[in-house]
Amino acid sequence: MSNSFFRRLLPASLMLAMMAGCSSTPDISPSLLAQHDWTLVDATDADGHLDASLQGGNKPPVLLTFQEQRLGVRNACNNMGGDYKLSTDKLEVGNLMQTMMACESELMARESAIKTRLQEPLRVQYDAATSRLTLINDAGVMVFEPVDK
Repeated sequence: MSNSFFRRLLPASLMLAMMAGCSSTPDISPSLLAQHDWTLVDATDADGHLDASLQGGNKPPVLLTFQEQRLGVRNACNNMGGDYKLSTDKLEVGNLMQTMMACESELMARESAIKTRLQEPLRVQYDAATSRLTLINDAGVMVFEPVDK
């Protein structure tokens, strides 16, 4: 087998091992999500590399806020919001509406990246020991920590 095959297989294997090792709660509720705002502390792409587009720019990290069936996104170029549905460990975000301001290129890239990530169904894990919320889909992994509202 070629080195190229193993280079693609290794990040996927590591991600699966990481997900299997997480001590997450089986059911994540909207009330758990709504208890805090969630700040992005780490983001990797599908290959396991740091996703700089989600963490670029001179604003604070991406911040998610959850209310009953509503998701808000701040600290990208524009603020965004939309409906969401949570079932067991799956998060599905509806169409995101947003303001339409132009920003520096790093924040425009951040906005595009977070919007793209949120438009695909996400597997949700919550680690009660670290209070970290992890969102996973084919685009990669995003890790959030709670902040007081």
